[in-house]
Amino acid sequence: MVILGIDSSAKSVSAAVSKDGKIIGETFLNSGLTHSVTLMPIIENLYNNTDLSVDDTDAVAVTCGPGSFTGVRIGIATAKGICFKNNIKCCPVSTLEAIAYPLINSDATIVSVMDARRNQVYNANFFSFDFSVSRITEDRAISLDDLGRELSLISGKKILIGDGADISYNYLIGKVDDLFICSPELKFQRASSACLIANDREDDFVESGKLEPVYLRPPQAERMLRKKSEENKI
Repeated sequence: MVILGIDSSAKSVSAAVSKDGKIIGETFLNSGLTHSVTLMPIIENLYNNTDLSVDDTDAVAVTCGPGSFTGVRIGIATAKGICFKNNIKCCPVSTLEAIAYPLINSDATIVSVMDARRNQVYNANFFSFDFSVSRITEDRAISLDDLGRELSLISGKKILIGDGADISYNYLIGKVDDLFICSPELKFQRASSACLIANDREDDFVESGKLEPVYLRPPQAERMLRKKSEENKI
């Protein structure tokens, strides 16, 4: 099975292709350029350099959130367009699970964290053992104080991973025992992880029309509008 993986859910952007559970190509950029400009050329170059085409593809795996509202929408729209045009299935993948995947053999609690600002992170916790990852919590937006209290009750090694790993580590170190941070090259989610997760989840494949973004809180514009409305009521 050939799977195209897409991630544009945060500052970085990547695309990957796997065949029968093996990554055969991946392109990753963290240049700060707009994903709407970079994503499609990355996918086209990836196919050219792997001697494959969309016609060879069985499914598209895409990180569907949480993350940047604009970035998630770009990834979802790209996946939908490719799948609809070529009549292939989509596989939605949690961004936080894709972040955790590189630590699949760490034998530790994996703490996926994305910076959500205002002392909050998007977070999900997983446990890794014997080349498998099992979910402990659902994806959520949580304050660093609440996350710290929760982690302090978990025994054993805890590894922070994701673009919120640094701020979380600096805030929680000294408050949580056995807390570690992943190596720098693992901090960003990768499309290759989405491919490998999807390869074992054929039952989760959906038609392109059913693919939806996952937002854990309303967009900033909506929050500001709600706040303004509440102020006008006072």
